[in-house]
Amino acid sequence: MADRAVDLLAAGPYPTDPYDPAAPAWSLAEGLRDRGAAVRVLFPSGPDPPTAPARIDALPLDVVTRRPGAAIEPAEFARSAGRRIRPGGTLVLRDPAGLGPLAVPHRASGARIDAIVRSVQLADFDLERNGRRSANLLDRVDTWRDRRSVRRLERAALEEADRILCDAPALAAALSEEYSIAPERIGTTVPPVAPEPAPPTREEARTALALPTDVPVVAAVAASENTEASGIDRAREAFRRIRPLFPGVRLVVAGAEAPTEPGVHPAPGRDRRTLVTALAAADVAVFARRTPGFDPGLVLALQLGVAPVALATAHLPVEPNDAVRYVVGDDPGDLSSAVAELVADLAQRRALAAQGPPYAARYLPGNVAAALLAAPGS
Repeated sequence: MADRAVDLLAAGPYPTDPYDPAAPAWSLAEGLRDRGAAVRVLFPSGPDPPTAPARIDALPLDVVTRRPGAAIEPAEFARSAGRRIRPGGTLVLRDPAGLGPLAVPHRASGARIDAIVRSVQLADFDLERNGRRSANLLDRVDTWRDRRSVRRLERAALEEADRILCDAPALAAALSEEYSIAPERIGTTVPPVAPEPAPPTREEARTALALPTDVPVVAAVAASENTEASGIDRAREAFRRIRPLFPGVRLVVAGAEAPTEPGVHPAPGRDRRTLVTALAAADVAVFARRTPGFDPGLVLALQLGVAPVALATAHLPVEPNDAVRYVVGDDPGDLSSAVAELVADLAQRRALAAQGPPYAARYLPGNVAAALLAAPGS
């Protein structure tokens, strides 16, 4: 495998936030590197100097955009990246699949193209424009043209790929329905989540966050800086309800600002180290986001062996069975009851936490990369 050369297209530079849209691609790059591949990541250049994990080449590309900010802008990045694919490489990965063909000039040399689908771009376009209807005829015509272009360019990206990998079961059905993609061309994968290389112990984490070592701690992890979308108010309400039951209990809000109130400790940094420190300090972790989506913070909790309570909006592509305590609905009383039960019952909390690491192992970048490389033709 040491002679395998992989060019990977990412949506942006190396992020410190595990929720960043570019994080899965860079985590996958780390996994491919650890499996012996020579990895180069191509991404649109930005204002800051690029950084990259050790032994991964970072290649920022200056992309000339004819319509900056337009929905079809990713197709211009694909066109630029296609001209920079290395001759003689064995694998080209698009993560995400994006828009537009690469049109690699030396494609005949044998480089395989895999496209990883993390969402259907056409559906994202429609969702983004819901509620933005305009009475202006020109605006409606522009939206219709943009949608037609997105559909055409997404189809082109998918048709060019030798293999399509979906990271959620529903995506394969959506692609087949919208683009008539043959089922045999579609495989599965999961989003890789890079663990913290040296996570702190519980005592180290609590010391870093100025938390007592002898009280229960609940961590609420925000999926973004938007506290409403992340459901931080739900977690705070659940915390208020259990506070009279557990003297000294603390709530750490990780990844977002939190208002000053008794027992609440903010840890607003959006880097992986901050999120992991909050989780390592906790007895129970809460994921109460309003915006549905894959939740890498939930995977980090599972990797660390922290008992998680989550609403159904915190998606995992593979059923976690007994590794996550899911709460049906979004009633604060139900959420607080689930948290209180785990805080009160050490045996139950340990049993739930023990399920986490074995389940989360499938999301480790090296394991995701190994499954991808083991596929026929890779």
